[in-house]
Amino acid sequence: MLRERIARIEGTRLHGLEEPISSSGEPLARASPHVEAELAKPVSSLARHGLRRVIPLGAGEADAALSGGFPADGLTEIHVDETRGAGSGAGFALSLAVLLGASARRPALWIGDGLAFSEAGLPYLPGLLSHGLDLGALLLVRAGRLEQALWAGEEAARSSSLSLVILEVRGNPGRLSLEGTRRLHFRAREAAVPVLLLRQGGQAEPTAAPFRLRIGPEPAATVPDIGSKLGCRLGSGSGDDGLIGHPVFRIDIEKSPNGRPASFCLEWNPHDRRFQEPAASRIHLPAARPPAALSDHGGPPSNPFDRPHPSRAVRPFVALQRAS
Repeated sequence: MLRERIARIEGTRLHGLEEPISSSGEPLARASPHVEAELAKPVSSLARHGLRRVIPLGAGEADAALSGGFPADGLTEIHVDETRGAGSGAGFALSLAVLLGASARRPALWIGDGLAFSEAGLPYLPGLLSHGLDLGALLLVRAGRLEQALWAGEEAARSSSLSLVILEVRGNPGRLSLEGTRRLHFRAREAAVPVLLLRQGGQAEPTAAPFRLRIGPEPAATVPDIGSKLGCRLGSGSGDDGLIGHPVFRIDIEKSPNGRPASFCLEWNPHDRRFQEPAASRIHLPAARPPAALSDHGGPPSNPFDRPHPSRAVRPFVALQRAS
């Protein structure tokens, strides 16, 4: 707080990512014009009325399940079942970055250690462009160790000059238990910054995040190509098959303030830069999948129907010599 006060008096920047501050204490540069008007609401006034800042996703079922929209500040946990499914979590996180108005002036920050990035891969520039993300709107921090990545995440959660912070980890590191996530959540709430904890694999565990979402892929719709439009046949195949359409995400709400699980699908339209509801004829949602570990209230885990019970999992045996 003292360093911030001195920086305002001197008219300098405390951190490299923060906007210049004038001697009167007001920022010289305004926020991105693409950020939703909801972001301009002060957190303190909302907290006094028991409300929270949300960004509507534009799909009625999704916004209703999220009690109005996606949290615009604080910590939200994004969980993918396996590392090979990290692309779904990353795609959903980058879609949120576009929706939140990430730009070169107010970028999104993606933090991870070497292990997380080496397993899931690094963002691909042409893919970011085709996903609707502007050039310079994403900053990447590749830390050497997990401890460094967590430190960078806590520091980034303090900066109100970021549109979104993505902290990618593998499994269930002990430093991101209830106490570690509580620090992230309160710092992000105070700075009015949304922070995503993108977890590769691992198990559900008690954290301070009000929402925990499980993300997975769903089949995309096919769109007609030039050959199908002209009624042409290319080689032995027919043009009726078409091309792959927009990405579709399956979202399971495993934890929420209202305590009600829900499942829905969202299709990301990179041309219009918005979410939309996929065609109902293409999506058949089963019942919401239960979490695979202890509940956030410390109770016994529910018995998942799509995998072995945790207590019945195969464990290594220790060979002991029999007593004579």
